[in-house]
Amino acid sequence: MAKDVVESKEEMKRNMEGIKKDEEKKDLKKKTELKLDKTKQKLGEEKEKTQEKLGETKEKTQEKLGETKEKLGEEKEKTQEKLGDVKEESKEKWGEAKENLRDVKDEATFKFEEYLRESEKEGKNPAEKFLSDIISGFVQKTEDVNQAMAERTGTLTTIPLADVIETDNSITVIIDIPGLSKEDMDLGISKDNIEITINYDKKPPLTSGKFIQKERGYGTVHRTINLPTFIDVKKASASYKNSILTITLPKKQKQMTKITIE
Repeated sequence: MAKDVVESKEEMKRNMEGIKKDEEKKDLKKKTELKLDKTKQKLGEEKEKTQEKLGETKEKTQEKLGETKEKLGEEKEKTQEKLGDVKEESKEKWGEAKENLRDVKDEATFKFEEYLRESEKEGKNPAEKFLSDIISGFVQKTEDVNQAMAERTGTLTTIPLADVIETDNSITVIIDIPGLSKEDMDLGISKDNIEITINYDKKPPLTSGKFIQKERGYGTVHRTINLPTFIDVKKASASYKNSILTITLPKKQKQMTKITIE
């Protein structure tokens, strides 16, 4: 009987331990469920806050997008307005450029026709006149440079002054050459220019002293004068009187040959 009592006590003890474990499990389960509920509640609250923030952010983003679209629209409008102004201004400038080009073309055509008339009047073709003008300009520039260098270096040689007078039938060249005789000058004539060489005294008459002012020429000087039209070289004449050299140059007349019409 005592044995049965002992076994009963042990069994009761085990039962109590089992009951205790069950209660502990229930408590743990309750605590776990409570924690889960709290966690769910927090998660719900966090979710609400997050959704609220997302809503605010979305609203602000949409507002900023609206402002940006509005600004872009204004900038687009301004850009289109500027493009319109630039386009209009470009049209105006292009019109002015076309007008200027037309004026330049008309002026060039007029000058070319005038050049052709002058060439025909001088009895030259345009190429011959163009070459003659270039040579004339080069010779004149060379003479100017030589005169400037002579003045600068003090070796002045007087370039004679000349007038060229054209009439319907002739060209007259009048040149001032004071203080010399006709033996002191050489004159050459071609169909479209004259060349004159003048021999002044090589040095001043005084052998001593120094120059305070020096304007008279010494030595040999050459000058070429281009003529505006062809001349008849064989009929040219020249005279020297009262320190003035006068050269008369009859113009070359166009020779017409009659042809019998059969």
